[in-house]
Amino acid sequence: MTWRVRTKGDVWRFTVAISVIVLLGSLGLRFGMLPPDLAARTLVPGSAMALMLAAPIAWFVGRRMYEVHRLGTRLEHAINHDLLTGVHTRRAFYERTGPMTAGACAVIVTDIDNFKGFNDRYGHFAGDQALRQFAAMLTGNCRHADIVARFGGEEFVIVLRDVGADEGLAVAERLAARVRASAIYHGAHTLRLTTSFGVAALPPGGDMDTAIQQADRALYRAKHAGRDRALLYDPGCDDAAIPMGTAAE
Repeated sequence: MTWRVRTKGDVWRFTVAISVIVLLGSLGLRFGMLPPDLAARTLVPGSAMALMLAAPIAWFVGRRMYEVHRLGTRLEHAINHDLLTGVHTRRAFYERTGPMTAGACAVIVTDIDNFKGFNDRYGHFAGDQALRQFAAMLTGNCRHADIVARFGGEEFVIVLRDVGADEGLAVAERLAARVRASAIYHGAHTLRLTTSFGVAALPPGGDMDTAIQQADRALYRAKHAGRDRALLYDPGCDDAAIPMGTAAE
């Protein structure tokens, strides 16, 4: 049997369970090994002694198990979530989206327009604030079953579960409008950003990297069409586009 101590309540339940087991074990040994009259005379003090020894040791062990669980949870979160924005890392993205490829999905690649210039003008603190706010807006407007990940810099990838390309485009357009209407307050400045989105369909059993590359090419076309927009991957327009990750700012 495996003990799982995940909460403080589990620590106390673990303590009680171990104490009861030790008490029953001591009673079994006492009545099994001692004469009946001696076992009866030592029942109360022997049981008290067993509990006095078992309870604090069980509580100490349970507390350590709880702390190990908390540390493991924090470590797992740190590995799977981007430190700055709190969204999934690239590694966690591929782990979580693996099972999703069995059904149809929409893949969205997005980044902040002219982010390098924004950083140069207002500083990296404002840039970090913009990334956090953008990531929060993405996650806040996606479902729990969807995946939002930061792939690097200002580029994010979204996978919408059980969604077709047209619906994915509508989601991207809605996100672009909400970013456009939002403000970033940095000192005395009220700053505004725009974002561009590329959308591609991921058919059942399709290759995730191919869909990401297609969405990235649509993003590249959105940048060159004037930014602040969402475009759906079009093989006729995008197959000659540059490879993934090189979209203009």
